[in-house]
Amino acid sequence: MENTLNKTQQKAKGITQLSRFNIWVRIAFAIIFFILGFNLSRSAFFMELPFFGYHTVWEVLISAAAGLIGFYVFPLFLISAQYWIEATINKVVNEIVTNFWDQQSRKIQEARREKQKRKVEEEDSKRKSDWEHAVVLDTSVLVDGRVVDIVKTGFLDHRLIIIQAVLDELQTIADSKDKLKRQRGRRGLDVAKELKKHSKVVIPDIGANGKGVDAKLVSFAKEHKLKLMTMDFNLNKVAQVSGVKTLNLNDLINGLKTIMLPGEAIKIKVVQQGKEKEQGVGYLPDGTMIIVEGAKERVGDEVDAVVSKIIQSSAGRIIFSKVSEQLRN
Repeated sequence: MENTLNKTQQKAKGITQLSRFNIWVRIAFAIIFFILGFNLSRSAFFMELPFFGYHTVWEVLISAAAGLIGFYVFPLFLISAQYWIEATINKVVNEIVTNFWDQQSRKIQEARREKQKRKVEEEDSKRKSDWEHAVVLDTSVLVDGRVVDIVKTGFLDHRLIIIQAVLDELQTIADSKDKLKRQRGRRGLDVAKELKKHSKVVIPDIGANGKGVDAKLVSFAKEHKLKLMTMDFNLNKVAQVSGVKTLNLNDLINGLKTIMLPGEAIKIKVVQQGKEKEQGVGYLPDGTMIIVEGAKERVGDEVDAVVSKIIQSSAGRIIFSKVSEQLRN
């Protein structure tokens, strides 16, 4: 059944293809093939070797067969040849066009990649230029707030970098139920806002990679070869071990305090009693604590004292002294 259907379809296809040829063209092909067949059969077969003495009958039969070939078969051959030539041309053209567009697409993609690469390189170059000598600030520096005064005086005129994780930590502290923590968090956010008015502040978002804020600060500063300003003792040590240069705000402030030497006379107001026996406590204008031996009962009075020793650390400086009257006695 299927074979019969295929044969029927092929026959219909052949009839459709033949219908493309004008009937007069097919008749012309038939006449040409008839004449060629007659001449070929006459000259090649029957002129010298007649078939049972008859020439014309067989010549006519062969010529008629040749005419039928010219009328039916040769047009189909021409159509098939046309289809083959068209298919070959289409295939070649398609391959040429496809190869052309593939090459153009690759060139476009390469151009885009090159453009993107140049853009990234330009951004990296610009960032390196902008961030040269920049200083990364941690949470403790913003909560302390004295960095604003340093910036205002012009001693710190480099670009300041506050990573987004630090601001997020300040926001978390500001939302704390503890009143003291809440005040510290809000002060840190206010300091960050104030710094933007007086300095060039960059706030990069380095993403959430599972690290804590301190680890992000150290990693960021190390990656971009930047200095880290902190007042956190532990963070300061970790950064130094990691090869990151640190700026301790306490060291700067202590370095700017009034220099005193043992044996130097000072005048100090005693504001409270000390922890040890007979000690009073006072403060210099820069906030330096003065321990005055023998001034326990002199709270509220201004006494003359002599510096005995000085203890210096990253946490601050403490000056020990004795009341001048006791030294004279």
